[in-house]
Amino acid sequence: MRFHFVLDGLSAQHQDDLLTIEKHMTPRSSTAVFEIKSLGLKSDRDPQAAMEFLKSKLSAFHLVPLEALLEVTKFDLQTLTRLIKNVPIVLKARLQ
Repeated sequence: MRFHFVLDGLSAQHQDDLLTIEKHMTPRSSTAVFEIKSLGLKSDRDPQAAMEFLKSKLSAFHLVPLEALLEVTKFDLQTLTRLIKNVPIVLKARLQ
């Protein structure tokens, strides 16, 4: 079981970006993504301030995989936050 984004009603590009994130998520980075959503991190927040905020809320156990996810997807924290904002997440197995 993994976290998956609900893709219904999103543009093709938005779906592709979310599927890219899903493809590269590990269990720890998916928890970090879920935490970003639950913390309500704003996508227009200063990138350094946003990362400092996350460092105060997430442990290194989740922060390091999140940084790895950002590196592999080539998204910055602002872009990731914007992409996942207002997109529901479900816990299930995605049918291929």
